[in-house]
Amino acid sequence: MHTVLLTDGEFTGMIRALRDHGDVRIVGFVFSEQAAHRAFLDASYIAPDWDDPEYIPFLEDVIRKEKVDLVFPIVTKSLELMASKAPEIKAHTGATVITSPEDLIHIANNKDLLLDHLSSSKALANVIPAHIVARNIGELLEAIQHFEKDEIACIMKPVCGENRDGFLKIVSDEEYRKAFSEGNTSLLTTKTILTMLGETLDFTVPMLVMPYLPGQEWDVDILAENGRILSCTIRKNLGMIGGLSACTETSDSPVIYDICEKILHALPLSNIFCLSLKEDAQGQPQILEINPRAMGSIYVSTLAGNSLVSAFFRYLENQASFSEKPEITLAGKVVSLFFDVLKMPDASDSEKSNTNRSESGDSLTWKRLTPACRKEYLHYYDLTDTKITDLTFHCRYAWDAVFAIEYTILEDCLVQISGGGGYTSPFMLMPLGSLNAENLTRIIEKVRPVFEARNWPFRICSIDEKYKDMFLSLSFPIRRCTFERDSSDYLYDADSLRNLMGKKYAKKRNHLKHFLESYPDHEYLALEPSLFPACLDLVRSWAAQKELDLYDNSKSDYLMIERIFRDWEQLDLRGGAIRINGKIVSFSIGSLGHSDTAYIHFEKADTNYDGLPVAQCKYIAASAFSDVKYINREEDLGMPGLRQSKESYNPIALVNKYKIEY
Repeated sequence: MHTVLLTDGEFTGMIRALRDHGDVRIVGFVFSEQAAHRAFLDASYIAPDWDDPEYIPFLEDVIRKEKVDLVFPIVTKSLELMASKAPEIKAHTGATVITSPEDLIHIANNKDLLLDHLSSSKALANVIPAHIVARNIGELLEAIQHFEKDEIACIMKPVCGENRDGFLKIVSDEEYRKAFSEGNTSLLTTKTILTMLGETLDFTVPMLVMPYLPGQEWDVDILAENGRILSCTIRKNLGMIGGLSACTETSDSPVIYDICEKILHALPLSNIFCLSLKEDAQGQPQILEINPRAMGSIYVSTLAGNSLVSAFFRYLENQASFSEKPEITLAGKVVSLFFDVLKMPDASDSEKSNTNRSESGDSLTWKRLTPACRKEYLHYYDLTDTKITDLTFHCRYAWDAVFAIEYTILEDCLVQISGGGGYTSPFMLMPLGSLNAENLTRIIEKVRPVFEARNWPFRICSIDEKYKDMFLSLSFPIRRCTFERDSSDYLYDADSLRNLMGKKYAKKRNHLKHFLESYPDHEYLALEPSLFPACLDLVRSWAAQKELDLYDNSKSDYLMIERIFRDWEQLDLRGGAIRINGKIVSFSIGSLGHSDTAYIHFEKADTNYDGLPVAQCKYIAASAFSDVKYINREEDLGMPGLRQSKESYNPIALVNKYKIEY
């Protein structure tokens, strides 16, 4: 058995990866008695700060006391110190510090030195972003001005280490005011704010200023030997909330792998570390940074079936077990990670806690949504009297990259739970099937302990109004039962959308007439795979026009549409698009729910064509869903423009979704 020391015990991803490997005892440094993850450790110590003269003597004392044989440095700013002290620690205690040589860590841990070092490689010329280092407020403002004169949006971040959000984007005062009104300024600052703070700003760690890269972000977790990749996990980051939770999808991108090989040829690192890249507006990956340590995201590799931690221990035992061909994690594995907060157990309740976890964790088998489980899902959906779009299979599957739904069959009902994906609190959805008070009671009794074991608050969401009284009649204490108007679906009479008849649709008919007269050669096409690339181009243009991050799932549905297109032939979806002069200018994607209702999951239209949205709405209703009585066009999310648009089509009802917090 190995005993390992993590110099920050709160990195649960690393802890979990070590636990899954097995046969490891974990000691960790924490900085407070209240550190949330002491419960995950076999032993924990409150350590001095890494730059305290007593830190290394304290470290060596713990190594001797706990018989530690491997030390994983985790705190970013201490990495260079730990690399420099590794030989000394080995000589004094026999423990090995898992790091690269000091000279390589010195470069890798400083973004400015790293980018300058890699710039000397001709093979990397196209992937090094422009960058300027600022050591005081004057240099910072000059650097920002340097990019702004070329109309390039820029960001600032510490040269070494990170703040909580990673970087600050420099925006105009007007953009900041708008973000402030929406309560969304955590990643933003302005020259006005920086100027006002002036000399009070701390430049102990210089700031790096570089262009804002709007494209896909990539991380690559790597196990290497002197720059040779032994095993790696390439990840597309799908979403990140405040540095505390993440959703990511594994990939086998040859482009990203090739860049990583070239980086490691120039900087031959060893052991476990992480490379980060982000695409520019043209889709060209650019190097962001190297974290020369095991990141919390290392657990993604374990969940995706290629544990880099296990590979590391295999390397320690037998270096020859790795062939020349690297082990690359299989693509298409979607993983969501959470920053966990646990109740610290005490002696009086530890036995009870272990019993709860055993009963809840082992008695239920949870599965992930896949196209193959659609038939099973629809069996239970067809037994449910609801028109809530959130409960349709296609809505759940499209957004599963965010919410990572788990489902099981209980009491002859399909039960779905989620940790929230970083976008909301954990939840259980209203079960699907022949619900009654008796089986609903038994479902809650079996699922609630699962939430308790995961330290999730228990709540049930997307409860149809028809079932609300049943939920409220149960004996469980309820904190509140509510619905949010922003989440209510819009239900329409399908014939009204097909024909736009009557006085209340007069404006719509005028818009449609103008469109038909202006674009008589337009084509309406049934949606099929040959049109998907053009549809995705339209979504990219839509996001650029609205200045939205295409890959921010809270603002853009690009990744959801991409996911639907990828599995289109297995999903029985319907859709249509309008083409003008060879260009796709609008499209809709929908599905059939119960036999009388269709659901429009995604709608996109180029707003430069007057009347186009009306034409798209009419065509999809008449062509793809000519046989249904109702059409649900989903919610407005509280967005004023979207609400006005959906209300202008005269819905016959709002489908309210209730949630109950226990």
